[in-house]
Parts: sequence; structure tokens; C-alpha cells
Amino acid sequence: MICIAVILLLGVLYVASNLFVPLAIALIAYLTLRPIVARLCGLGLSQVAATAIVIFAFFTMTAVVATVLYGPLQTWLAEAPESVNRLREKVDQVAEPLATVERAETQLSKATAGVRDDTTEVTVSVEKPSIIDPSYLINQTGHVLAFIAAIGVLTFFMLTNGDDVLNRILNVLPDGGRRKKVLQTLAEIQNSVGTYLGQITMINIGLGVAVTLVMWAVGMPTPYLWGAMATLFNFVPYLGPIAGTAIVLVAAGTEFDSFGRALLTAVAFWATTAVEGQFVTPAILGRTLKVGSLVVLVAVAFWGFMWGLPGVLLSVPLLIVMRQVFARFDETYPIAVVLGEYPCRPGDDCEPVKEDEPIAETV
Repeated sequence: MICIAVILLLGVLYVASNLFVPLAIALIAYLTLRPIVARLCGLGLSQVAATAIVIFAFFTMTAVVATVLYGPLQTWLAEAPESVNRLREKVDQVAEPLATVERAETQLSKATAGVRDDTTEVTVSVEKPSIIDPSYLINQTGHVLAFIAAIGVLTFFMLTNGDDVLNRILNVLPDGGRRKKVLQTLAEIQNSVGTYLGQITMINIGLGVAVTLVMWAVGMPTPYLWGAMATLFNFVPYLGPIAGTAIVLVAAGTEFDSFGRALLTAVAFWATTAVEGQFVTPAILGRTLKVGSLVVLVAVAFWGFMWGLPGVLLSVPLLIVMRQVFARFDETYPIAVVLGEYPCRPGDDCEPVKEDEPIAETV
């Protein structure tokens, strides 16, 4: 029965993705912004006023960033096919010795193809390639704006009425002691998840600022574009920095004459993200972000299959939310351990397996 229920739940999440994707994003935003709203309420503001201020500030910052990035991003997407071709030419120059074999094969093909007497004139028309069709982009603008508006409305009502709905649900429980325990558990989950998401968001914004400065120092055009990309991609550990490095390599290869300089630019981008991942985040969050690479890959593949690109970006935040929730209950704590939680709870007498020790040696 449990397996059937899980399969049916996954089927509903897949079929109704247009409904659940905005809900998931609004939930992540709610958990991230809730500590800020709570602090503003502590200063004497009402919950509605505090929520309105936070939502307005958040969407204002998002609109400003989107407006600043729209021009450079549109230009880069329009020139991307030609840029890739120029990068390929530079790579071919570096790999010139290997191209000798290909030229020899081409000459051999011409020699064995023969000559036709009935030559016919052929007219070839080449259109400039484009990654995104402009008409498609215009048609999708309304859907994107409606999607953003739905997320904003859902987040606003979650922040203003979420606690009230929770209290009404708890009133259904007949036992007052049990009701208090459930309320305390849910409050701990909200605080821990909200604090984590807020911290990781600030860390990623700081990484974006650092990447912007590094790209400016190496002479990369529109450095703030690559800083914004680093902020967004860093929500997906391991895969995000790798994808960002590949994109920077392609972009730098089209801007600089030397392929070596483009490679050094990509290395500078990767080194900045590596310093953040190896030193900054562990120093601030400790073991909170201790998630295995295999678990991240599975989560990215699963949510990417379920919800596409939004699922890829939401995969790790959803994974952290699930781990924090599972870790609060004894029955689901083993699942939280698999997702990256520390095997031994505080005060427990246990000796976990060392992470760098092979299973065969442990057995």
C-alpha cells in the first residue's frame, strides 16, 4: 500500500507539474523569507505590512537584476552559434596535428568518388542560426509573467496566513499535549529550513559578487552577467559550477584571440566557485550542506525528469527541506541519514562508519 501510494503521488506530481512547480517555488521562498518577516514583526510591524515590505523588496531587486541582465543575455544568445563556431576554429588551431588525418581522409574520398559529367548548378541559401526563436520568446513572455505573479501571490499569502492555517489544522487534534508537540516540531522545521535557505542564498549572492570581480579583473565583458549565472547555478552543487565553467569557457573563447587566455578565464571562474564550496560554505554552515555527490546527481536527475529545468534548480533546496523534515522524526531519521544527515544524534552512543574507509575494510 505504501509503494502504491508513493507511485500515485509521483504520478500526480508529474502530471500536475504546472500546479506544483509554482507551489514548490513559493514554499522555498516562504521558508527563505519567513525569518526576515519574523524579525520585522519583532520590530512592531504587523505581519501583513512586514510581508508586503519583504515581497516588494524581493521583486524589486529581481526586476532590477533582470532588466540589467536582459540586454547582455539577449546579445549573447543571438551571437552564440557564431561564437561557438569561432571557438571551434581556435580549438582546431590548437589541435592542428590531429586535423591532418581528417584532411587525408577527405582527399581520399575525393579521389575515389569519381567525376560526374552532368553537373548541375545548385543554389544554397544559409540563414543565420539562432538558439531561441524571437516569436517563441514573445509568445512565452505572458506565460512567464503570469508564472511569476502566481509565485508572488502564493508566497504573500503563505507568509501572511501560513501560521493561521497551521493553527487551524492543529485544532483538529483532540489532545492538547500532542498538539503542542506537533506545533513545536513544525516551528523547529520552519526555523531550521528557513535559516539554512537564507544563509545559502546569501552565500550564493556573495559568490556572484566575487565572480563578478574576478571576471572584471580578467577582462571578461559584462562581468555581472557571469556573476548572476554563478549565483543561480550554485544552488545545484557539483553540477552547477561545472556547467558554469563550461559556459564561461565558450564565452571567453569567442571574446579573446588566444585559446589559452580563454582557458585561464574558465579556470579563474572554477577556482572562485571551488574556494566557496571548499572553505566558505563549510565554515558557515558546517555539516548542514553535507550532501553526497551521488545523492545530488540522483536528485537533479529525478526532479529534472519530473519538472524540467525548474526541477533541476529546485532539486537541492527540496532535498535539503526533505532531509531537515525527515531528521525531526524518529521513524524517518534513517532516510535523513541517507540524504546526508549525521548518523549519530547528539547524545547517542554510536560509532559511524568513516567516510573515507571502504566498505570491505569496515566489514
